[in-house]
Amino acid sequence: MDDSIKLQLYFNEKIERENQKFFFQYTWKKHFVELKKAIIYAVLFMALGFLPIKSLNLGPVSIIFKYGSFLFIGYIFLLLYQYFNTKNKTFKLIEEQIDDLRKKHDEISFITLHQDSITVKNPFNTINCVWDKTHYKIVDQYLILNMVNKNINFIFTEAEFKENEYKILLDFLQQHSTKEK
Repeated sequence: MDDSIKLQLYFNEKIERENQKFFFQYTWKKHFVELKKAIIYAVLFMALGFLPIKSLNLGPVSIIFKYGSFLFIGYIFLLLYQYFNTKNKTFKLIEEQIDDLRKKHDEISFITLHQDSITVKNPFNTINCVWDKTHYKIVDQYLILNMVNKNINFIFTEAEFKENEYKILLDFLQQHSTKEK
Protein backbone atom coordinates (compact mmCIF):
# COMPACT_ATOMS: atom_id res chain seq x y z
CA MET A 1 0.00 0.00 0.00
CA ASP A 2 1.38 3.39 -1.01
CA ASP A 3 0.92 5.91 1.81
CA SER A 4 1.91 9.00 -0.12
CA ILE A 5 0.53 12.50 -0.06
CA LYS A 6 0.54 14.54 -3.25
CA LEU A 7 0.64 18.33 -2.96
CA GLN A 8 -0.02 20.33 -6.09
CA LEU A 9 1.96 23.50 -6.77
CA TYR A 10 0.42 26.39 -8.63
CA PHE A 11 2.61 28.42 -10.95
CA ASN A 12 2.44 32.13 -10.35
CA GLU A 13 4.90 34.21 -12.33
CA LYS A 14 5.21 36.92 -9.69
CA ILE A 15 5.77 34.46 -6.83
CA GLU A 16 8.33 32.47 -8.83
CA ARG A 17 10.28 35.62 -9.67
CA GLU A 18 10.23 36.77 -6.03
CA ASN A 19 11.33 33.32 -4.80
CA GLN A 20 14.27 33.17 -7.20
CA LYS A 21 15.40 36.74 -6.48
CA PHE A 22 15.16 36.07 -2.75
CA PHE A 23 17.33 32.97 -3.08
CA PHE A 24 19.95 34.89 -5.07
CA GLN A 25 20.18 37.54 -2.35
CA TYR A 26 20.17 34.86 0.35
CA THR A 27 23.12 33.01 -1.18
CA TRP A 28 25.11 36.22 -1.66
CA LYS A 29 24.76 37.35 1.97
CA LYS A 30 28.01 35.63 2.97
CA HIS A 31 29.84 37.49 0.19
CA PHE A 32 28.59 40.80 1.58
CA VAL A 33 30.19 39.89 4.92
CA GLU A 34 33.44 39.30 3.04
CA LEU A 35 33.01 42.66 1.29
CA LYS A 36 32.52 44.45 4.61
CA LYS A 37 35.69 42.85 5.98
CA ALA A 38 37.66 43.89 2.89
CA ILE A 39 36.43 47.49 3.21
CA ILE A 40 37.43 47.62 6.87
CA TYR A 41 40.89 46.19 6.12
CA ALA A 42 41.37 48.57 3.20
CA VAL A 43 40.53 51.60 5.34
CA LEU A 44 42.78 50.34 8.14
CA PHE A 45 45.70 49.66 5.80
CA MET A 46 45.24 53.03 4.06
CA ALA A 47 45.26 54.80 7.43
CA LEU A 48 48.40 53.00 8.55
CA GLY A 49 50.13 53.45 5.20
CA PHE A 50 49.23 56.99 4.17
CA LEU A 51 48.34 59.00 7.27
CA PRO A 52 51.31 60.51 9.11
CA ILE A 53 50.70 59.15 12.57
CA LYS A 54 53.60 60.39 14.65
CA SER A 55 52.86 58.20 17.66
CA LEU A 56 53.14 55.13 15.42
CA ASN A 57 56.52 55.49 13.84
CA LEU A 58 56.15 52.65 11.34
CA GLY A 59 58.97 53.71 9.01
CA PRO A 60 59.43 51.30 6.08
CA VAL A 61 56.58 49.10 7.32
CA SER A 62 54.14 51.77 6.11
CA ILE A 63 55.05 50.75 2.54
CA ILE A 64 53.65 47.27 3.24
CA PHE A 65 50.41 48.87 4.44
CA LYS A 66 50.26 51.08 1.32
CA TYR A 67 50.56 48.09 -1.01
CA GLY A 68 48.22 46.06 1.18
CA SER A 69 45.57 48.76 0.93
CA PHE A 70 45.75 48.60 -2.88
CA LEU A 71 45.37 44.82 -2.73
CA PHE A 72 42.24 45.15 -0.57
CA ILE A 73 40.82 47.84 -2.86
CA GLY A 74 41.38 45.49 -5.80
CA TYR A 75 39.67 42.69 -3.88
CA ILE A 76 36.70 44.98 -3.17
CA PHE A 77 36.34 45.76 -6.89
CA LEU A 78 36.64 42.05 -7.71
CA LEU A 79 33.83 41.16 -5.28
CA LEU A 80 31.63 43.96 -6.63
CA TYR A 81 32.30 42.90 -10.23
CA GLN A 82 31.45 39.28 -9.40
CA TYR A 83 28.25 40.30 -7.63
CA PHE A 84 26.90 42.53 -10.42
CA ASN A 85 28.00 40.15 -13.17
CA THR A 86 26.39 37.17 -11.43
CA LYS A 87 23.28 39.21 -10.63
CA ASN A 88 22.78 40.15 -14.30
CA LYS A 89 23.30 36.57 -15.48
CA THR A 90 21.08 35.12 -12.76
CA PHE A 91 18.22 37.54 -13.38
CA LYS A 92 18.37 36.77 -17.12
CA LEU A 93 18.23 33.04 -16.31
CA ILE A 94 15.29 33.66 -13.96
CA GLU A 95 13.39 35.40 -16.76
CA GLU A 96 14.21 32.56 -19.18
CA GLN A 97 13.01 29.99 -16.65
CA ILE A 98 9.79 31.91 -16.06
CA ASP A 99 9.20 32.13 -19.82
CA ASP A 100 9.72 28.37 -20.08
CA LEU A 101 7.36 27.76 -17.15
CA ARG A 102 4.78 30.09 -18.68
CA LYS A 103 4.87 28.02 -21.89
CA LYS A 104 4.37 24.81 -19.88
CA HIS A 105 1.88 26.20 -17.35
CA ASP A 106 -0.61 23.47 -18.24
CA GLU A 107 1.75 20.80 -16.88
CA ILE A 108 1.30 20.08 -13.21
CA SER A 109 4.03 20.58 -10.64
CA PHE A 110 3.72 18.72 -7.40
CA ILE A 111 5.43 17.40 -4.30
CA THR A 112 4.88 13.80 -3.27
CA LEU A 113 5.55 12.95 0.35
CA HIS A 114 6.35 9.31 1.17
CA GLN A 115 7.30 7.81 4.50
CA ASP A 116 10.88 7.25 3.30
CA SER A 117 11.38 9.98 0.65
CA ILE A 118 10.18 13.18 -0.97
CA THR A 119 9.66 13.82 -4.69
CA VAL A 120 9.49 17.24 -6.30
CA LYS A 121 8.25 17.27 -9.89
CA ASN A 122 8.02 20.26 -12.17
CA PRO A 123 7.73 20.44 -15.98
CA PHE A 124 11.51 20.21 -16.39
CA ASN A 125 12.65 17.58 -13.90
CA THR A 126 11.73 15.17 -11.15
CA ILE A 127 13.88 14.95 -8.05
CA ASN A 128 13.42 12.15 -5.54
CA CYS A 129 15.41 12.17 -2.31
CA VAL A 130 15.42 10.15 0.90
CA TRP A 131 14.67 12.06 4.08
CA ASP A 132 18.20 11.61 5.46
CA LYS A 133 19.57 13.77 2.65
CA THR A 134 16.80 16.37 2.89
CA HIS A 135 17.10 19.56 4.92
CA TYR A 136 14.93 22.63 5.22
CA LYS A 137 15.18 26.14 6.51
CA ILE A 138 12.59 28.86 6.98
CA VAL A 139 13.78 32.41 6.25
CA ASP A 140 11.11 35.09 6.53
CA GLN A 141 8.11 33.68 4.62
CA TYR A 142 10.29 31.45 2.43
CA LEU A 143 10.78 27.73 2.88
CA ILE A 144 14.14 26.59 1.48
CA LEU A 145 14.13 22.87 0.77
CA ASN A 146 17.62 21.40 0.30
CA MET A 147 17.81 17.98 -1.30
CA VAL A 148 20.64 15.58 -2.15
CA ASN A 149 23.03 16.82 0.56
CA LYS A 150 22.22 20.51 -0.02
CA ASN A 151 23.06 20.39 -3.74
CA ILE A 152 19.55 21.03 -5.04
CA ASN A 153 17.40 23.80 -3.60
CA PHE A 154 13.72 24.60 -3.94
CA ILE A 155 12.07 27.76 -2.64
CA PHE A 156 8.43 27.68 -1.59
CA THR A 157 5.96 30.10 -0.04
CA GLU A 158 2.55 29.42 1.39
CA ALA A 159 0.89 31.21 -1.55
CA GLU A 160 1.95 28.44 -3.94
CA PHE A 161 -0.20 25.86 -2.16
CA LYS A 162 -3.91 25.56 -1.72
CA GLU A 163 -5.69 25.39 1.61
CA ASN A 164 -3.60 23.60 4.26
CA GLU A 165 -1.14 21.80 1.97
CA TYR A 166 1.73 24.08 3.03
CA LYS A 167 1.15 23.04 6.64
CA ILE A 168 1.13 19.39 5.60
CA LEU A 169 4.49 19.88 3.88
CA LEU A 170 5.93 21.62 6.96
CA ASP A 171 4.67 18.87 9.24
CA PHE A 172 6.26 16.20 7.06
CA LEU A 173 9.54 18.11 6.93
CA GLN A 174 9.57 18.53 10.71
CA GLN A 175 8.94 14.82 11.23
CA HIS A 176 11.29 13.33 8.66
CA SER A 177 14.02 15.80 7.65
CA THR A 178 16.57 17.99 9.39
CA LYS A 179 16.00 21.66 10.10
CA GLU A 180 18.96 23.92 9.43
CA LYS A 181 19.79 26.84 11.65
